[in-house]
Amino acid sequence: MAEILEALALRRARRAYDLRPVEADVEEALWEAVSVAPSHGNSQPTRVVVARSAARRGALVHALNEGNQQWAVAAPLLAAILAVPAHDFPQTNSDGTVRDMWAFNAGIATGNLLAQATAMGLLAHPMAGFDEPAVRVALDIPGDVRVLVVAAIGYPGRADSLPDDLRKKEDIPQERVPRTALVADDSWHESQAIGWREWRKRLAEGH
Repeated sequence: MAEILEALALRRARRAYDLRPVEADVEEALWEAVSVAPSHGNSQPTRVVVARSAARRGALVHALNEGNQQWAVAAPLLAAILAVPAHDFPQTNSDGTVRDMWAFNAGIATGNLLAQATAMGLLAHPMAGFDEPAVRVALDIPGDVRVLVVAAIGYPGRADSLPDDLRKKEDIPQERVPRTALVADDSWHESQAIGWREWRKRLAEGH
């Protein structure tokens, strides 16, 4: 099989961060990677708010769930990845239903961020475990703007700096659904309806 890009193969959502700050030019490259991401109709709905001050960082960390607070506080950069639904160009289907594209577009931009960070030797760990209204308050984000993830970004640190339960997660092998469940030819296949938790259960049972 041909090899995928190294930045994709090596990307991991690790939790141990070094105290070394992210250089300004390196950080700028991250946001440039977000900027060049494709979007439907060139709508570019993605926005980023970085928590710079101690007060803003503290408020943002407090908005994370307890598990994420344990490790994310050490990351030099904490940023909320946002999307502005009003900037969207939704697609209308022949039956009149509508497909909103803003979350998909922001997801592509976030993928660019993760790949760029990995290529530059950084960790970028997106978190969904947070209180969205609390993040809005922490960063003065309007109510009509969606907070999709909070990203912890920085240089890799020592795994032994983490609590025991988190340290054990640092080098757990990546698990993915079987390729046969990911891609089907010509028509939907019943295996594509099986979620990862069910696949993991089947594998554990030897199926």
